[in-house]
Amino acid sequence: MEAHGRVPITVQQVRMRISVVAARPFLTHRFNYLAAVRSQGERMKALLKCVPAAFLVIFGFLLLTANVQAQDEATTFVYTNDNNDNTPNTVTAFSVEPGGALIPVPGSPFMTKGTGFGLGFSGSHRVTATITRDFLYAANEGSNDIGAFSIDPTSGFLTPVPGMPFATRGSGAGGISLAATPNGMFLYAGNFFSKNISAFRIGPHGELTPLAGSPFPIGDSPTGMKVTPNGKFLAAALPVHDSVAMFTISPSGALGSVTGSPFPAGDSGQSMDVDINCTSNLLFDTKFAAGTTVSVFTINSNGALSLDPTFTFTPANGAGNGSEVGVLSPDNQHLFVSNQFSNTITSLDVASGGSLSAETNSPFLNSKGSSPTGMSTNPEGTLLYVANSVPIGLVTGFHINGDGGLSSVMGSPFLTQGNGTGVLESLTVFPSEPVGGEGDEFGNDGHKGHFKFEANNKCAVSGEMEFAEPDTGEKMRGRVDAVNVVMNAALISGSGTLLDGTPLHYTALVVGNAPVIGANNFTISWVTSTGSTFRTSGALTDGYIVVHP
Repeated sequence: MEAHGRVPITVQQVRMRISVVAARPFLTHRFNYLAAVRSQGERMKALLKCVPAAFLVIFGFLLLTANVQAQDEATTFVYTNDNNDNTPNTVTAFSVEPGGALIPVPGSPFMTKGTGFGLGFSGSHRVTATITRDFLYAANEGSNDIGAFSIDPTSGFLTPVPGMPFATRGSGAGGISLAATPNGMFLYAGNFFSKNISAFRIGPHGELTPLAGSPFPIGDSPTGMKVTPNGKFLAAALPVHDSVAMFTISPSGALGSVTGSPFPAGDSGQSMDVDINCTSNLLFDTKFAAGTTVSVFTINSNGALSLDPTFTFTPANGAGNGSEVGVLSPDNQHLFVSNQFSNTITSLDVASGGSLSAETNSPFLNSKGSSPTGMSTNPEGTLLYVANSVPIGLVTGFHINGDGGLSSVMGSPFLTQGNGTGVLESLTVFPSEPVGGEGDEFGNDGHKGHFKFEANNKCAVSGEMEFAEPDTGEKMRGRVDAVNVVMNAALISGSGTLLDGTPLHYTALVVGNAPVIGANNFTISWVTSTGSTFRTSGALTDGYIVVHP
């Protein structure tokens, strides 16, 4: 197998195309990359000396000519479950404008083909988007089913998944909370009234198929749920008994109760919601209490929880009232808690071990809304969006300052497009990963390739990369080990295998966010353990690439 499209390049040419400041992180990556594969022989070293340099030229050229396409926040969308009361339910879709303002996506609202309930616990996450696949799911508590959509990542438009809505086989009066696994393979629905969790396999087109044994009885009423970022466990808040349930997730998606579950969450308030740090070793349980109260657990390797009473946060002055929802910032440095009764948002600093302390001037008044409930941040962690249950159908937006402080987005609040009968309690932001894409490119090797990838570098590096050339049979799949982002370009590297199982190390350069498909670019190179090499680079002919700084 020969390397395709290799073009000799000099250091002088690289310097002409890219500034020292922009090049430094990529040159550093090149040296680290070469060191990592030195044992594979001189042939591979010679190849890799050429490939990263070629990447730099492509990067420098596209970066310098596409400055009008780079944005502080790439294309992002906000979706609300309008929870229309005993009437056809809808999802309102917003596009995030520069500066954080929201404008409706053309075609919004989108019918879920079920009915809402109008009320319920705010800790239930009634709408969620998959992380690694472009699907959106919205719970219909009135009809006990789930609306499913595919998301157009460039426009935000929602297309119904054939066969929707999908029955939960449970009763969610009071709340149906949704949680998807990070790999986008399974979806779980916590049914408050019937005290069980429905489990589904997510099909290639977003369709939901119930797993054997679903729904799984848990003996209590779940509200907020979250899958650990490592995909091993599902956590569910249980307000009736102020505890948190933990479940193992098998390779087939089936749930098993962790030994000792449920785990008591302390003596103050009722457990309402959970969020988990990106290393999957800390769980934060926000509680309905007179003041903002958060219990902090350590997640052990077997999924069991250990409550650390010294880390439990309770404000001395009782600030914050009726807290129900907690959301970690993407870098896990801050925890935001919505306080319904005091109409405020508490911002807490999160120390490395999980201890919490109030941010200066916290809690922050939700001045443009009332009774804040569900919340979500954008992938960059610079914006926070909040659902408001009173008045009906309002979303407030906040800028997140570097220290965790909050300030209102200009134009906030933003009106949803529901029919005005429901209580808005849930929203989600898409995409949740900083870098991602799927589509086709026509490479400089003369062949058409198809790629799919997602990469996260906000807290712990993670993600997957897939590439195939159908007419040549070249095909690889691997994990993401490193991500470097500058403006609208990302350099991604990792380990994987060919179709026949041969190990390889790859490097990819993606340039995205361009409104014209052909202005986006995908480049990938790999070297196998046997010394064979491959490289191709080309403009997109179909699909998308999104790069969030």
